[in-house]
Amino acid sequence: MAREEPTGFHFMDEMNPRLLSNNLLIPFIVAVWEEYFRSTFAAVLKYADRREQVLKKARLSHTQLEQIAINRKPVEQTISECFSFQRPSIIGENFRLLDNRLDLAAAMRKPYKRRKVTLYDQIEALVEGRNAFVHAGDMDMALYDKELDKVLTDIVEAVDRCYHAIGDRFGFTPLTNY
Repeated sequence: MAREEPTGFHFMDEMNPRLLSNNLLIPFIVAVWEEYFRSTFAAVLKYADRREQVLKKARLSHTQLEQIAINRKPVEQTISECFSFQRPSIIGENFRLLDNRLDLAAAMRKPYKRRKVTLYDQIEALVEGRNAFVHAGDMDMALYDKELDKVLTDIVEAVDRCYHAIGDRFGFTPLTNY
């Protein structure tokens, strides 16, 4: 039977379909997170001054070079596919390749709602949990609906903070009426 909170009996909680469905959502949430930062990286790369440094680190495959040559994919999108954008730590490193003063990790490390754990650490843990679920089948037995809502709120807040940090760095006002 699907319950919205722990029963106190571990064996019963292991069979809770709500926990399974909530854990199944995490890989999709992380995939959307990753795609947002990959697309943002491609957009910033298009106008970045330090493209050469990014190209050196990209390690394009033969197939990717062919796609660029026949204009199947934009260069920036193809290059962004060479980088990982799951973990906030890696996202921060990748964007600093584009501009030393663009510190997205710092935007996620700022305090949020008087919590002891920053958004940065919260999302790092979320990605760890996603990897444990996808690669080892380990479910987060505490991922009930309230916790899932908190995860979604944290992701939205982190994305908004990064978007504003990019806007501040490059001098544009982020759109917020979408």
